[in-house]
Amino acid sequence: MKYKLNLNNLLSTATEPTTKFIYENGEKTEKISGYAYRLLDLEFGEPVIVVLPKLKEIPVSTYVNVVNAIGTPYKNQNGAVLMSIKADDIRKAN
Repeated sequence: MKYKLNLNNLLSTATEPTTKFIYENGEKTEKISGYAYRLLDLEFGEPVIVVLPKLKEIPVSTYVNVVNAIGTPYKNQNGAVLMSIKADDIRKAN
């Protein structure tokens, strides 16, 4: 099940985006699936990782809005339920 998310006024960080790769049959390929950006939700004091399809330069300590964010819940290896978030873009907030 996927959820449309409203992610506005998040703070960009100095962390460089991480390249995400496609896995086939459990093996990592050289195919890039997107780039993960670390943002901060200051209201809840939580980091938010958002994956975009293209590499983008986002100024540090800038308030941003995430465009067309879709969250998909999953269980990690430890059994914790997390949210994988993909979006079309990240734009500077007004």
